[in-house]
Amino acid sequence: MKIDQSIFHPEYKREPYWWEAARPGTQYSTDLPTSTEVLIVGSGYAGLSAALELAREGRTATVVDAMAFGEGASSRSGGGVSAGINIGKGLSGGPGQQTLSDAHQNTIIGLMSESLAAFEFVQTLIEREAIECHYERHGRFVGAFSKAHYPGLAKKAEFLNQHIDLDASVIPYEEQRSDIGSDFYHGGMVIKRAGKLHPSLFHKGLLDACNRSGVTLCAHTKVEAITGADHNFKIETSRGICRAEHVIIATNGYTGALTPKLRNRIVPISSQIIVTEELPEDLARELIPNGRTISETPRITSYYRMLPGERRVMYGGRARFHDVPPDVSATLLYRMMTDRWPQLKGTRITHSWSGFVAMTTDALPHMGEVDGLHFCTGCNGSGVAMMPYLGRQVARRILQGGQTDCAYGKIDFPGVPVPLYRGHPWFLPVVGEYYRYLDRRDRRNNT
Repeated sequence: MKIDQSIFHPEYKREPYWWEAARPGTQYSTDLPTSTEVLIVGSGYAGLSAALELAREGRTATVVDAMAFGEGASSRSGGGVSAGINIGKGLSGGPGQQTLSDAHQNTIIGLMSESLAAFEFVQTLIEREAIECHYERHGRFVGAFSKAHYPGLAKKAEFLNQHIDLDASVIPYEEQRSDIGSDFYHGGMVIKRAGKLHPSLFHKGLLDACNRSGVTLCAHTKVEAITGADHNFKIETSRGICRAEHVIIATNGYTGALTPKLRNRIVPISSQIIVTEELPEDLARELIPNGRTISETPRITSYYRMLPGERRVMYGGRARFHDVPPDVSATLLYRMMTDRWPQLKGTRITHSWSGFVAMTTDALPHMGEVDGLHFCTGCNGSGVAMMPYLGRQVARRILQGGQTDCAYGKIDFPGVPVPLYRGHPWFLPVVGEYYRYLDRRDRRNNT
């Protein structure tokens, strides 16, 4: 496709904006020990949270990562912190507003309650560990992509308030400019119990806390094989061999051939993000007057927000359903952003990047054991709150001798219904184009 060079700032960078403040690195990295009580694969939010919980309870924990600490999604995300789950919205499609059957009500309510606990746990971590990460709880606005989606938002708001008290309300089209300076949506829903933070600084805070607590941290240590059984695992890595009583897999969207039974249950989807140059103060204030994060109801969704300082826009979404060069995704996302905010035409882009999100067919996160290995995965784009929480829950499961009262550890983990799927989502471009067609149809039917 043709790249529009005029949208790029002279200081444009093909890397996350967040790295300006906290670049993934190898600080605290040390040699791999010959043994540890718990070895954790993955140094993102889930892995560090699990290690921190174990260390606080007196267990020896070692975190290894094939890359620099936090180089994956934990330093690449949009930084939205939400207390909800994607009801009825998975790889099977749908705008996420379907009515739940009575058979699933209790399960969903239990999962939603855990999601609210995950949301509150973020603040607990930030306060307990004194993490400076620009955390703000200004809520979230969910825009109705078509008129037909608005009644579903009203039902969802009622359901959320009834069961987990999220302080949700609907905003009609005529009043939506109180929350977003755009006429693109057909009304929306406001959830006040939601927030945003600087994801890379949050990760750095967790890494600092792990170091203070005595967790052993090993960067650029690729795990090549895991053999043995519970209480006697042998972990072969690029930097030596370590033995462990327990192993936690916390690789999420970067899960590979090391654990094929996990890899074959999740679909890694590239999520792309751009950041604008600093905007005039009056324009920036017009875009999101109440400082909320923004999401929307279509199958191919976007998410966006103002950055710390409230003068720059971060806009993310699925420009393509496979990884593409940053300049390509920036051009596509720019079009989407200016469709929603025409007043941003002419604004230039300073950063463009991508990261992998782990999607599941039921749109739910999962935790449990496979072949004796503990795991948590499948955040479906809501990992800032969910992954630290599930990391802690996996650690609690080990501390409690394999027992858990976490709702996410008690639900079935479905596989991907594609024959011979082995972690390469070759079908995503086809599925993505079909979803785009359905979204265009919904948008056209605004009568």
